[in-house]
Amino acid sequence: MKKFFQSIGIITLMIGSFMLTGQVETTSKLSDQLLNEIKSKKDGYKENAIEPLIKDNTIIPGVNGREVDTQKSYEEMSKIGYFDDKFLVYKTLRVEETLDKNKDKYIISLNNSKMEISLLFKLDKNDDITSIVKKLSEKNIKGTFFIDSNYLEKHHNQVIELIKNGHTIGNLSNSENYQDSDFVWMKTIITNIGPQKYNYCYTEKENKEIIKNCKLQDSYTIIPTIVIKKSPLINIKKNLKPGFIISLEVDKNTDKEIETILNYIISKGYNIKALEDGLKE
Repeated sequence: MKKFFQSIGIITLMIGSFMLTGQVETTSKLSDQLLNEIKSKKDGYKENAIEPLIKDNTIIPGVNGREVDTQKSYEEMSKIGYFDDKFLVYKTLRVEETLDKNKDKYIISLNNSKMEISLLFKLDKNDDITSIVKKLSEKNIKGTFFIDSNYLEKHHNQVIELIKNGHTIGNLSNSENYQDSDFVWMKTIITNIGPQKYNYCYTEKENKEIIKNCKLQDSYTIIPTIVIKKSPLINIKKNLKPGFIISLEVDKNTDKEIETILNYIISKGYNIKALEDGLKE
């Protein structure tokens, strides 16, 4: 009888071993199929990097690309056992000529490969932007507000709130004099009170002193693609194109038309980005 049970035990172990081997082989086969499927499909998800466009003293930023990380994607999909592109893991393909390497160039546009534009609002110390900020916030849109030192002194609490809420603050120094000491302390405040990483200078035409001083302070210099000083809605309708950086005067016309301007831009399929977001590579 003892030998009988020993025989049964050996047979059971053999059957179990065969079953386990079959399961391992099945799992291995499925794993190989999944890995091969990821490899065969990954090129369809690749986005090539777009290098910046540099011409003379100007630059239009590039855009980083991405490609599938085969091994990490396989590790994620192994948990579910089948291919699902929601579980793809990517690695970044970075542009070679970054904005950080070209602070001696004027930024004249966002990259026009995307349906994005940026609205700049240029302020003086007496401008009231309450209505503009309210309309932007209602549509979850971030703007860029260029201010000088007088405005910062008078409205510092408002400026802090703008930065904390994801808007970008541009630096006009003291009446756009970038040799003035106000430029440096403004930069320190703007880039240290919230998530804004970069400092932005403003000029409407090339200026050697501005670009020199802004580069020394590790800042980007913006020349808007278009500058609108009157009839903002009409001029935006005439000139709107992907990548445009549009400078608007803060006056009664802009205040009155801002909601219609935002609705028009959105209706044309554009996303409105603050500089801090729009210039990300």
